[in-house]
Amino acid sequence: MITVREIPASRALSKSGLPELDYSLNPYLGCLHACRYCFAVDMTSDKDARENWGHSVVVRSNIVEVLRREISRMPRGIVGMSTITDPYQAVEGRYRLSRESLAVLLQNGFRVTIQTKSPLVRRDADILSSHRSTCDVGMTLTSLSGDKSAVIEPGAPSPASRVRALEELSSEKIRTWIFYGPIIRGFNDDRETAESIMEIAVSTGSRVIFDRFSPYRTAMIMMRESGFPVESLRSGMSWWKSVSGMIGEEALRKSVRINSQNEEYMNTSMSGQSRLF
Repeated sequence: MITVREIPASRALSKSGLPELDYSLNPYLGCLHACRYCFAVDMTSDKDARENWGHSVVVRSNIVEVLRREISRMPRGIVGMSTITDPYQAVEGRYRLSRESLAVLLQNGFRVTIQTKSPLVRRDADILSSHRSTCDVGMTLTSLSGDKSAVIEPGAPSPASRVRALEELSSEKIRTWIFYGPIIRGFNDDRETAESIMEIAVSTGSRVIFDRFSPYRTAMIMMRESGFPVESLRSGMSWWKSVSGMIGEEALRKSVRINSQNEEYMNTSMSGQSRLF
């Protein structure tokens, strides 16, 4: 059973803890994609959304009005939409808070980077196309297998629909990137997956950002409940260096720009505007 609740927001923009972002904006709390690996469960303030992950979402109903008031006194910078929820999960189709917030930010001199798993982002191509120099869209591709995705992202749109969305946005000359991750030992760390993702990056002109699974407490519980052994979730640096090296080889072979937390295997630097290239 899915529950949707509306609450007022006291603020819209929050200072981001990510080095490449100045602010984050989350129109929703909780996420109906129900991803088993998601770190955001432990960072979600709403108790019901946290405890019923994937089945409860909170709509911050007045966030656009709050945003309009806030930006009059805030320094311009880079805004991540969103960082602890998917801004284009299904409820966005009804509430349109991400669309309206995106328009407000871009029309007032902010730069916006979006990360999503939803093809719904294509709906806002009109806004994105009008501000191509100050926005980008990232699509998460954990696996290109629909069967694998169903295990760890049971509520999310299919990988195939995400790839089509990426292709359509790219055809509109909107800047795109791919998040390949989280990478899990024995699940999506193979060369075939990496090569296929690099091919998509080439065809869409996308940068690839990749990272490994982070063993947050609730994510570890959910992943183990999904059948993942602890040894695949707590993999050491030797495995990660090997995987990072393999991904770097595939990226170099196909001339794809990549970013990773593991600086030894980056072929482009992570900077304050790394996603707004």
